Amino acid sequence: MMDGTQMAQTVRMVAGLTAVLLVAVFVSACADQPPTPLPAPQVTVESGVTALTSTAPETGESGVATVDEPDEEPSAPLIDPDILAVGVEVQARGMLRIYAAAEPNAPTLAEYTAGDRFTVLGPPGDIIVYPVELSGVRWYRVRAEDGLVGWVMADGIEVVPLG
Repeated sequence: MMDGTQMAQTVRMVAGLTAVLLVAVFVSACADQPPTPLPAPQVTVESGVTALTSTAPETGESGVATVDEPDEEPSAPLIDPDILAVGVEVQARGMLRIYAAAEPNAPTLAEYTAGDRFTVLGPPGDIIVYPVELSGVRWYRVRAEDGLVGWVMADGIEVVPLG
């Protein structure tokens, strides 16, 4: 008969051998099979461009190819008519503040009254998208007649009427 110490040693030995056996089985199972390649992810490219078709043009009675003319003009303008171009002369609609930056919390540099004139300038070098739009407010960089340069909200200016 075994005493408690011998029994514990036997159990530990059997447990150790079982662990070694399981590791050996796992390693041999992995070594027998080539690695399974992962499936490539599906990629969908959307360019917004209509694909060209290979249909031949229709020929008229004279045998000359005809091209269908569009019945309607394009529905969307290529340039947003609400965006002011650099160099455009504008005037204040009412009291107008010029800010140090394109944000309402920036320091106010000066205040102008209705009819005061400004020239729309291009953005400084650190701004990529122009005009700047923050929280639904469009901002333009302008130069006042007195030479001050700063930012104004678009709804506070209008293009100077011709004449």
